[in-house]
Amino acid sequence: MKESDTISIEELKQKLNEAENEKKALFKLISHDLRSPFNKVFALVNLIKMSDDQITDEQAKYLNMIELVISDSLGKMQNLMELRSIEGNGISTLYEKLNLSKLIQQSIDNHISSAQRKNINIFFEAQPVSLKTAKLSCLRILDQILSNAIKFSPADSDIAVAIEETELDVHVHITDAGYGIAVEEQPNLFKKFTILSPRPTGGESATGIGLYIVQYMAKNIGGSITYENSGKSTFSLRLPKSGKV
Repeated sequence: MKESDTISIEELKQKLNEAENEKKALFKLISHDLRSPFNKVFALVNLIKMSDDQITDEQAKYLNMIELVISDSLGKMQNLMELRSIEGNGISTLYEKLNLSKLIQQSIDNHISSAQRKNINIFFEAQPVSLKTAKLSCLRILDQILSNAIKFSPADSDIAVAIEETELDVHVHITDAGYGIAVEEQPNLFKKFTILSPRPTGGESATGIGLYIVQYMAKNIGGSITYENSGKSTFSLRLPKSGKV
């Protein structure tokens, strides 16, 4: 090998290292320096909405628009950070016994504000179901599916959340009143950076990352995600009762 070739290879390695360091710095900027002020503004908007009963309808409308933009941006940042983790060292899991109904209710509570902005009702009949799973991953999956259900549902509609229990597994079905995904598009549903024809109904945006992430997370904890279009859209999360198998 010529000396000039060796130098070129070393220079290439250095450039690759520099590019990786720049990528790490960019994601650090996204995860902390940008998310922190967004979270503060989001909290301030909610404080104004809760504390001032003199807000006019027009002012309330603008506050809701600000809240939507911030919520949308925070969701994109979270997806990018999780994608970075998946393509790096993966996402770590910690298994624990939990009440699945309580976790589902926590996820619903996380999205009440978004649902109320579109006058969407979320119905859930809780039942005691105990299982061993990775709590944070499970909650993230539920959050993403519920977020999508609200995002793609028309105003003044309903979302139903139901639990189905078998001997070995638990299934969580989330059904919305959206227009559904065409059969020919469904093979691309969980692919990365794929934008399908259904569009958000309330000014939200879609990046094509969320379902790719939740499919990875579901498989990572021994479960799976499936979709069915029966006039309404239903996403189903299957979880083994005894942890990853």
